Amino acid sequence: MRSDERVKCTFSHREPDTVPILEFVYSRKFFKEVVGSVPEAYTADYIMKCAQKVGYDAVVIPFGGYSSFEYNKADRYRDEWGTTYQKEENAWPSDAPVDFPVKTPEDWKNYTMPDPAVLSRTDGIKTAVRMNRDSHKFIIGNVRGPFSGSWLLTGFTEMCIGMYTEPEMIRDILKKVTDFSIAGGLRMLEEGADALLFADDYGSNTAPFISPELFAEFVLPEVRRMVETFRKHGAQTIMHSDGRIADFLPKLVEEGGIAGYHPMERAAGMDIFEIKKEYGDKIMLIGNVNNKTTLVTGSTQDVEEEVRECIRAAAKGGGYILASDHSVHDDVPNENVFALYEAGRKYGKYPIGI
Repeated sequence: MRSDERVKCTFSHREPDTVPILEFVYSRKFFKEVVGSVPEAYTADYIMKCAQKVGYDAVVIPFGGYSSFEYNKADRYRDEWGTTYQKEENAWPSDAPVDFPVKTPEDWKNYTMPDPAVLSRTDGIKTAVRMNRDSHKFIIGNVRGPFSGSWLLTGFTEMCIGMYTEPEMIRDILKKVTDFSIAGGLRMLEEGADALLFADDYGSNTAPFISPELFAEFVLPEVRRMVETFRKHGAQTIMHSDGRIADFLPKLVEEGGIAGYHPMERAAGMDIFEIKKEYGDKIMLIGNVNNKTTLVTGSTQDVEEEVRECIRAAAKGGGYILASDHSVHDDVPNENVFALYEAGRKYGKYPIGI
């Protein structure tokens, strides 16, 4: 099977020839070893070269204007959204947000959203499609989710408080941010993306950031609107969210309409066995190899055993893509990244025999 065929088969909950493999983000030292150099910014050409050389089945390509993913030479700068970022050595590929443009209802009243129709925003997806003509990777367009996109305008604490003190303003911010992501996703589909992913972290390692009631009231309607719009244009939507979000999954699956969930963060207690049992026939699952411990300090044998566990838990019947439980960051030794891939190819052949 070609890579794109393998992922499409997995999306439809059928067993392909082997479990697909992807990574959400690659580290600088992984780029250095695989491609031969480190990009200044996280760009589609480097993503594609890395995926093609390693053999990943899918790539995740961000929509242009994904705040701080684009190179800025200043150590501290304000992006087109009005958010101020500070460069930090360990902040890759996204810099650290330190100040926000919307502090009062008056600020929001006078705020002007960036234009999703700027032509250069689709340069990345166009590059990926052009480079993909012979490699047949499954291309996933990446837009920002409503919750994360909104707090990057207000500040995280201020947005959570605003759900109580300025609920109408917060609803309007969520709507406008989602409008931008919908427009961006549709443009990526027009340029050849195979599916879409929205990145929208909802939890820490111990608990969700907000209550299930606030999530259902403020965030879920925008998720549903975005997913339904993409579905009407023939695209499946994957949700990326870190953290302990088990309390949100029932509504995200049944009402939000997500077709896939990444990355099932193991360090946050997201149990792949339980998630597969509960949702494995409804959504595609991606990830769960621990990038906090196993991939950082474990041996290649430890990585192989955890890969075996994930495949044993989630691969039978299709609907599972092997990956880390977030991304490959700079603390992960390259040999463990390769060990994950090699173990996936070794043990992921269907029918699953482990």
